[in-house]
Amino acid sequence: MVSPNRRVAKQAEQVEESGGPVSTTTQAIPEGDEGNGAATAELPRLLQILRALAGTGWTHYVERLRLRHTVFDATSETAKTSLRDAKRFREMLEGLGPAFVKFGQLLSLRRDMLPESYIDELQKLQDDVAIFSGHQARAIVERELAKPVDELFAEFDETPLAAASIGQVHTACLKDGTRVVVKVQRPGIEPVIHADVNIMRFLARRLELHVPESRRFGPSNLVEEFARLISDELDYHIEARNGDRLRENFKDDPDVFIPRIYWDLTSRCVLTMERSLGHKLAQQPPDLPGRRQVAEKLMRSFLKQVFEDGFFHGDPHPGNVFLLDDGRLCLHDFGIMGETSAHDQEVLAQLILAVSSADVAWMVDAYFEMGMAAESVDRQAFTRDVTKALNAYYEAAGKGYSFGEIARQFAQLSQRHQIQLPRQFLLVSKAFMLIEAQALTMAPSFNALMSLREYVPRLLRRHALQGLNLPLADFSRGFRTLRSLRHAVASLPDMLNRAVEVLSSGKATLHIEHDQLQGLEAHIDRASNRLSLSLIIASLVIGSSIVMTFHSGPHFWGVPLLGLAGFVVASVMGFAWAIAILRSGKL
Repeated sequence: MVSPNRRVAKQAEQVEESGGPVSTTTQAIPEGDEGNGAATAELPRLLQILRALAGTGWTHYVERLRLRHTVFDATSETAKTSLRDAKRFREMLEGLGPAFVKFGQLLSLRRDMLPESYIDELQKLQDDVAIFSGHQARAIVERELAKPVDELFAEFDETPLAAASIGQVHTACLKDGTRVVVKVQRPGIEPVIHADVNIMRFLARRLELHVPESRRFGPSNLVEEFARLISDELDYHIEARNGDRLRENFKDDPDVFIPRIYWDLTSRCVLTMERSLGHKLAQQPPDLPGRRQVAEKLMRSFLKQVFEDGFFHGDPHPGNVFLLDDGRLCLHDFGIMGETSAHDQEVLAQLILAVSSADVAWMVDAYFEMGMAAESVDRQAFTRDVTKALNAYYEAAGKGYSFGEIARQFAQLSQRHQIQLPRQFLLVSKAFMLIEAQALTMAPSFNALMSLREYVPRLLRRHALQGLNLPLADFSRGFRTLRSLRHAVASLPDMLNRAVEVLSSGKATLHIEHDQLQGLEAHIDRASNRLSLSLIIASLVIGSSIVMTFHSGPHFWGVPLLGLAGFVVASVMGFAWAIAILRSGKL
């Protein structure tokens, strides 16, 4: 049986041979088949997309996909005169419709993949869509909620407040007088998006097959990630749950307001939420009192989402952040959200502390832990580039050089050195730059680095050592020392076991033959256990020494209790270990 994805390629070849399009429609491509598709892909649409790519200057890649003659004749002037231009690429995506606009927005996160000129243009992507009629909106609401609109709402404005590619927003009023907004999904949008995603899957596989250098970016994985994201955006239940979760996280925060979701008026294609009356930060008057306080609240709310809640707004652009009349910040649109695990938060905190303390080695360590580096990565060359970037940042820090710029430069370095960054870190980076830009709009002298320098150490102290207070430099050194010891202790048994395996396999440079190799392995295991315990005791002593310098927290006879406890534990363990060694007779 020929897979549907192969049929697309075969039909493309037929077009090439016959000189004209074949109006044949492929069937759905099931998950797990060669195309990994889930919707209907039409050949004329594929040709439209390929011609658009060629017309934007991507002729070379269309040729390498082995589809060039499907798109244009060899003498085509389009092929000869097109220039690969970032602006035209963005305009092409906008012209191809909602799925490609959304895909471009995902690509705008990939600073490790695309040149900066393309990233800048993709961040300007906008939905250029016509509104659909209020009559259609009413019909969709009634179909989804199984009741006439007049029974659901006291008022329903058929003129949309705003329109986007997936849906449009209408204002309404509940029977109890509560003002709400109703988000209604565009009719027929789901099969259109599924068809385009199907074509993206086909093109991604062709790209991986015929353009080997693309494989390190994983085009098929990128399309599958996009398919999951767009599927979530098409289900308003997911956005509603995101809104509820964010609202719960900020329920005790007097500075942030998250609109309430009305679940009895929400379905897969209809979302009803509380209406908030406010204005964008860029629309605030220059003489607004407390502009700097607003900037600080904005940054603080974002850092809380990333480092405390582990759940953050992934698209806080100016249209999604409002200032209410009562001074509270309000967030809208919960379709794109990100999550950070405890490990993610630790690595991000290390990066911030490393930049704050100008510790290049620490930053490189954290960066390699965060990303997936190719085997060919030159660590020394990467370290030199990081040093240059940090030096440039500190030299220009007093001249309006934003902290977001350093994140931008490091993403570019990852592209240059073939370090692939996880999507969540890229999403945090993008969201941070959007937040910082709006904070600077409110207060041009706002310094994001200072906010981070104050917030992250305080957060780590609160989680690790309650009530303690250290200067940033001392805290950073202590944190890194303890973390290095922890990793050394954790990795040592594995390293020794691997050494034993190499020795056992005879692949070591120095070949050892021993007729009692099992005894040797047991001896090495005992040695590794002793060394591990020694490192644990050493880390307790070092940590306790650091804590003994603290002036806050509970004390006993003028000595910090936490430090004293550490010394006691280390002393007991060390004494017991010394006795065990003496009894063994093997000093």
